Amino acid sequence: MTANLFGTDGIRGLAGEFPLDEETLIRLGHVIGSLAANPRIVIGRDSRESGVAIERHLAGGLAKKAEIYCSGVIPTPGLAYLTRKMGFHFGIMISASHNPYRDNGIKIFNRRGEKISNRLEIKISAGLHAAKKTAPAKPVIHSLDHDSGYMDFLLANGRNLKPGKTRIVMDCANGAASMIAPDLFRRLGFNPLVNHDQANGKNINADCGSTCPQTLKNLVIRSKADLGMAFDGDADRIIFADNESQILTGDHTLYALAHYLQRSEPLFNGQVVGTVMANLGLEKALFAKGIKFLRTDVGDRHVFRQMIKRRAILGGEPSGHIILKHLQTSGDGLLAAIFFLKAMEYFNWSSSDVRRQLCLFPQQIINIPVKLKKNLVHWKSLVQAKKEFGEKHGSQARLLIRYSGTESLIRIMMEARDMSVIKNQLPFFTSLIKNEIGV
Repeated sequence: MTANLFGTDGIRGLAGEFPLDEETLIRLGHVIGSLAANPRIVIGRDSRESGVAIERHLAGGLAKKAEIYCSGVIPTPGLAYLTRKMGFHFGIMISASHNPYRDNGIKIFNRRGEKISNRLEIKISAGLHAAKKTAPAKPVIHSLDHDSGYMDFLLANGRNLKPGKTRIVMDCANGAASMIAPDLFRRLGFNPLVNHDQANGKNINADCGSTCPQTLKNLVIRSKADLGMAFDGDADRIIFADNESQILTGDHTLYALAHYLQRSEPLFNGQVVGTVMANLGLEKALFAKGIKFLRTDVGDRHVFRQMIKRRAILGGEPSGHIILKHLQTSGDGLLAAIFFLKAMEYFNWSSSDVRRQLCLFPQQIINIPVKLKKNLVHWKSLVQAKKEFGEKHGSQARLLIRYSGTESLIRIMMEARDMSVIKNQLPFFTSLIKNEIGV
């Protein structure tokens, strides 16, 4: 069976090394271009310095089969939007999201602006392995002005906001948000204090963005802002900091948006989709408001597919991927920011009101680098320990152990109503795993 090169969020790796080396990318472009007759394909990228070369190599492989359009630096949700609205067969986003600049990756969207299916990923992987080395063709690339379409979409959704004196500080992660977020919120009537918007190809996510919450907290303290927002490198996720400089995760965003949509959106059917990583406190808080919370595997594409199945319009992850399916087909940090502001305005909330209303269980996540990925189902000592944990703590605690889909890590997530459970139990599981497979 051919190995699937795709992880939980596309193909990832070190730029210049397999599968992101020149020869492989040319073959990959050729395989993608062969998936439809004379396809029209749009390519976008984040601000990494390696994105330009990857785009060129992919285009060299696509050129024999496809009509190619390039949008330049654009948020991933912007590319998904353009793919859908402009009738492209596929959209290819060159990004490694929140990873360091030396990494890069490829996400592929179908003509509906959705991440391609697992079946198509396997087909592409098989085609790539079977493809012979091929010389690149000289591509004819059409430039695409993405500002009008995606920007107009965002402006339309935020047009009724009343900024008043709301003071926003934003961290653009020196990534794709740098090209659009400051202008968007200025045009919506805000006067945002903008940070980390000077992308140079190497500073994306460097001590900034959604994976560096302390940086956002410091920005809120320094600027005395009413709300802080931090995007990741390709702007498909967002976290917030409230006016007391406390971090609001994707769980807080889901809570606020669910409460708002329940009151304001006829398409909202009382269901929200999250993942196994979502806090148990969110599930209980939504239940108290008559909203059902459904869990699925980690990864926004799994969330999206469950949303389709359950006809839900809201879903997301604690990391800040938020999907508003009645408007978008992917996680969209910019759209989520607009709707968070709408919720604050509708309920006359301060940002800290959201945190106080949602009582999250204490939770701790440990990331352990691993030398190999041992099968978790057949790991007898770990399976037994997890069983005993569940029997002892029941519905008042949760334990989740899973491998990262993009890095050589295993993640232990433990949450409990009583913090002492975590303090007593987490070191045992950490030690067990480190001794077996830790680096």
